[in-house]
Amino acid sequence: MPTVNDEFNRTCVRLDLDAERSGIFTQDEVSLRFSEDDLRVFNDCAARIAPGTPALESEQIAGAARRLARAVGEGNQPRFIQIRMRRAGEVRAILDDAAWHVDPALVGPMQDLIGYLDGPVALVPLDVPAVGGLDRALLVDIAMERLRAELDEYADFCRYRAAEAQRLGVPVAAVSIDRDGWALERSEELRLERLVRRGGASHARGGGQPEVFRVS
Repeated sequence: MPTVNDEFNRTCVRLDLDAERSGIFTQDEVSLRFSEDDLRVFNDCAARIAPGTPALESEQIAGAARRLARAVGEGNQPRFIQIRMRRAGEVRAILDDAAWHVDPALVGPMQDLIGYLDGPVALVPLDVPAVGGLDRALLVDIAMERLRAELDEYADFCRYRAAEAQRLGVPVAAVSIDRDGWALERSEELRLERLVRRGGASHARGGGQPEVFRVS
């Protein structure tokens, strides 16, 4: 079930992409080789997902990979890559879930993102030590600025559906509810919560005295 990743608020776009401060690759350290055409595919995809996104240069990606490789060491993967790959998994789940009708304006960006992740272009291949998949993580990060709210709502829907399945004693797949039904249920829950809070506040002010009935 998808979950909300609070850590994701630390976005990769804030990763230091300044090539001038990246140093140089040392012997036996990570080396990257990708073509300008591949970089163009990446930047074109980023522009479709989030119009107005500044194009990244090869030196920026290489510099970020350098610093990450030095920071985490060979054989490890930075947490921000792991976190963003989990969010990519949420995008896959939401597109495959027939019970959730994705906002039509977001279907294209989601499909573009998954298309890049599953496509042949890899600026930082997955088998590169320590930083494999960095370009994918950067693209997920760019996408999340637009997709985060939708995915967080979907995660809430999944939690609600799982709770309903447990209450009914049936598999999650057997719970008949879609996005519209969930929205109505959540709206009713919020309405009841507001009533309860108002009732509690009324009693706290002393305005809710119980009515006394006498029987003669």
